[in-house]
Amino acid sequence: MRIAITGGAGFLGLASAMRLAGDGHEVQALDISAPPARPDITFRACDVAEMGDVTSAFSAFRPDIIVHLAALLTLDAKADIAAATRVNALGTAHVFAAALETGAKRIVYASSVAALGDADTVPGDAAMARPASVYGATKAFGEHLARAFAADNPDLTLIGLRFGSVYGLGRARGWRAIQTLVEQAASGAGDLAFPDFREPIDWTWIGDAAEVTACAATASLSGNHVFNVVGDKRLMREAAAHLATRFPGLRLAPQPDVTPPSAWSFANDGLQAALGYVPHTCMEDGIDAMLAAMPAR
Repeated sequence: MRIAITGGAGFLGLASAMRLAGDGHEVQALDISAPPARPDITFRACDVAEMGDVTSAFSAFRPDIIVHLAALLTLDAKADIAAATRVNALGTAHVFAAALETGAKRIVYASSVAALGDADTVPGDAAMARPASVYGATKAFGEHLARAFAADNPDLTLIGLRFGSVYGLGRARGWRAIQTLVEQAASGAGDLAFPDFREPIDWTWIGDAAEVTACAATASLSGNHVFNVVGDKRLMREAAAHLATRFPGLRLAPQPDVTPPSAWSFANDGLQAALGYVPHTCMEDGIDAMLAAMPAR
């Protein structure tokens, strides 16, 4: 299969591209900057906020499947509402329209648990979007647009993945709480200050997130779907405690903090049944994998 990945130079984009290329698919990464060169992944410069860029890229590559991951994340979206709307909302519209125009049969797109906003109960896949942030609003727009596209184009499969806090080595943007903790511990810091959030946070290891994305791209599934992607719900102090076992002498310095808005609880209603896979990596194993992949100091 030919698979085009927008945001293909990003954290999840590159991991997903590598995962799909490893299965023998012909993968092209589309982004405003190039990822590290790899023989099994081609690259084309593309800004999803420009319709001409997207149409030209899809027309030249003719993907069977499009994985749409390009986005401005929470803090960037809050800082520049107009840019977030152009990239996240208009960019998604460009990707959907160009996919239809060039004959793609499936679109997998990254939504977010931020699209759901605050809830009195644990939201499942069918929960109504009630975003409480600019980023969440742009992601909710993508879900609504997908529903409309599916109604008008029944032969087009659209699969939205509501990711939460995805972590792992190489994440340069977005919320980096665990990454920062691991980097500080590995740097030889004697004291490890960390935000001691009152509530657990849902952490998804990057390898699991890429696997879910690959499954969504290739699963035997049709129609319009949105799935919550739920990982390991843990406290920050548990991450710090695990690092203390890896670095004897590390002194933990918890800083009381409130739980960030991304730390809600969600239910994996249909992921296993529909895609045959759910995230399974525990936080300790994810941290150990990060440490193993870091350059020797």
